[in-house]
Amino acid sequence: MKIFPSCREVRERLTDYTEGTLSFRERLSLRFHLLICAACNAFFLGLRQVPWVARYLLPPGEPPADEAGQALAGALRHRGEHRHPTEQG
Repeated sequence: MKIFPSCREVRERLTDYTEGTLSFRERLSLRFHLLICAACNAFFLGLRQVPWVARYLLPPGEPPADEAGQALAGALRHRGEHRHPTEQG
């Protein structure tokens, strides 16, 4: 990862960042980017809420309903239609 990663690079590495699998330098450059980029920081804050939402919506031991899979697929399609501000041409 570069010293000043792009928004795309940051979003691709956020899971690694939250799991603690990045090197010190990678964590530092990603954290710096999050401090100066409001859009990526908002994306990261939303990503951090996913486990809480999943625990709240899916009771323990119950498999997710088919509707949950369909809703997730729809959200991913919707996300693909709405690009990050830095990717718009």
